[in-house]
Amino acid sequence: MSSKENNAENIQTHVHVRDVQWTASPQYPEKLRRVYRYKPLIGGHWQGVIPQQDILMGVLELAPGAIYAAHAHPAPELYYVMSGTARWTVDDETFDAEPGTAIYHAPNALHRMINTGDETLRVCWMWWAPNGNRKVLNIGSKLLEPVPEQPESARFATNDDA
Repeated sequence: MSSKENNAENIQTHVHVRDVQWTASPQYPEKLRRVYRYKPLIGGHWQGVIPQQDILMGVLELAPGAIYAAHAHPAPELYYVMSGTARWTVDDETFDAEPGTAIYHAPNALHRMINTGDETLRVCWMWWAPNGNRKVLNIGSKLLEPVPEQPESARFATNDDA
């Protein structure tokens, strides 16, 4: 067996969402970190994720009624709505997103989400390195507006939900 084949055998090939801890972007204010969270699954520096240098992928949740303020980042991004509903803004377009909706954010596009339902909004997200430019994956999101006060009802039942 070649060393290349041996190295391929040692690479983590799968992860289950229940085995990864919730996190939130540390640069965000506490009132946003209380109502949104994500579990990275592929790429980045987090422990237990599938190692990958060209993409970041995971699951994100937004509490019922919560507002994820307008933000942007240099990495292009895809979202896929798995459950819940949201009023979604991408640059000048605002639309309703529901399960089955796929959303594309171009690099540095303004985007905002408002959970319009009574259940947690759960989405799959992915950033990638366009044309191999991995630098964009190391630059976090920047808020483009003040984070509004969140509704009292905008809370997660527990921090341990998978």
